[in-house]
Amino acid sequence: MTGPTTTIASELRRYGYRATPQRIAIYDALWKSGDHPTALDIHKYVAMRDPTISLGTVYNTLRLFADLGLVREMGLRDGSTRYDPRVDGHVNLICTRCGSVVDFHFDGVRGLKEAIRSKTDFTVHSDSVEVYGLCASCSRSVRGE
Repeated sequence: MTGPTTTIASELRRYGYRATPQRIAIYDALWKSGDHPTALDIHKYVAMRDPTISLGTVYNTLRLFADLGLVREMGLRDGSTRYDPRVDGHVNLICTRCGSVVDFHFDGVRGLKEAIRSKTDFTVHSDSVEVYGLCASCSRSVRGE
């Protein structure tokens, strides 16, 4: 089984791009975050290992990854942009209070994509869904627990 670094290197090559150390480091930071980080979060992580990497390189690389379908760019209601290395069909549970984003895997997402395709003339490019609400911690806080 190959890891995320091996996978991203082979995917970049498959699309005709070089698997540079910077690109590998940026994807590695995204994958290891275990969250849905911003470009700035990724830059901070990568810069600890390579202080010469610029924020512009991080933005450009994330844009390339998104254009190739290797990551998902999420524009959230608060105006921030987060990045998700998981591009399979899933639901992103987004807390409107603290901003946390959690993946929820649900087979119904693929069924929704198929239903849209069969009943409309709409072509679905992404089968991830965003659901906004309160995470468990914020729900407890609101209730005063």
